[in-house]
Parts: sequence; structure tokens; C-alpha cells
Amino acid sequence: MNEKTIEYSLIESVVLQAIKNLNQARQPDAQLPVSVDSVLFGRGSPLDSLGLVSLLIDIEEAFRDEGWEISLSDERAMSQQRSPFLSVSTLIAYIEGLRAADSNHE
Repeated sequence: MNEKTIEYSLIESVVLQAIKNLNQARQPDAQLPVSVDSVLFGRGSPLDSLGLVSLLIDIEEAFRDEGWEISLSDERAMSQQRSPFLSVSTLIAYIEGLRAADSNHE
């Protein structure tokens, strides 16, 4: 397993665990599917903006516990041509990009 795969696996694991955590506080019909194919925000998603913010905070805290400080809802995220919050896969790709950028500055 190469370093990139390990990074992807860790990021995917953190994001999917955060969705599981979020679902514990939601009604069964309002839960988000725990999958990389899930729509996070926008048409077809059960999340409203407050739910999305809650998910992002949980993900940030999980990475903080791993020793990596990130901010997912900062200006960089808002300035993307395509929102990184559309789906689980776009969020993972965005986090991978943040991680790569941080690695280049270490």
C-alpha cells in the first residue's frame, strides 16, 4: 500500500465515521447513506446547511485528534469553482488536496 492510498483510506474512514456519528442524532428517514457515493449537500441530500456544518466540524475534530489541523469551511472551500461539499467523494478529494498542500509546506 502506498502513501497516497493510506492517506485516502484515512480520510475516507474519518468522513464515513463522521456520517455515522451524524446519523445517530437524526431520524431514520433523514439519515445520510454511509457511502463514498452519497450526496452531501444540495438536491437529493437529507442534509440542510446546519447538518452540513455539523458534519464538517465533526470531521475537523477527528483530524485534530489525528494531529492535523484543518478548516473545511474557510475561504478556500468557498472559492472553489465546484463546491467540495456536493458529495462524499468530492469532500474526500478536497481534503486530499488540503493534505497535499500542507505536505508541500512542511
